[in-house]
Amino acid sequence: MKQTITKNEKAFKILNKLILNGFYDGSISPERFELTPTRFTNNYRLIGILNKENKFELKFAYKYPMNIASKVAIGVGILISIISMVKGNWLIPVFFFVIPFLITYIGFKIKERKEIDLFTSKYLEFYKTEYET
Repeated sequence: MKQTITKNEKAFKILNKLILNGFYDGSISPERFELTPTRFTNNYRLIGILNKENKFELKFAYKYPMNIASKVAIGVGILISIISMVKGNWLIPVFFFVIPFLITYIGFKIKERKEIDLFTSKYLEFYKTEYET
């Protein structure tokens, strides 16, 4: 299930407050927003892209240098794995590509869930304080 935020004036005000209060840095536009946490070790970004139902779908990705480095590392790992398998060595791909890739992927998914949950809790906290009746 993908997390979504409805596009309306309240959502834009809350996103602006998250940036102004120092929780995130980033940009907000009518079709998309991109936020990076202001905490230390912020190699990640949170992206909201407008879908057909007029809601922002939340996505999680690496920031600029890390996204290219991760793709290059995966490509090099696949290339080394193919060369090793052709030469008949089946242990090198397992130890130097498969296991590190799985550890990195699982860590990324855990961080993604944690960051999206943290963002939605902050978002709902601002929503409740701003628009309580």
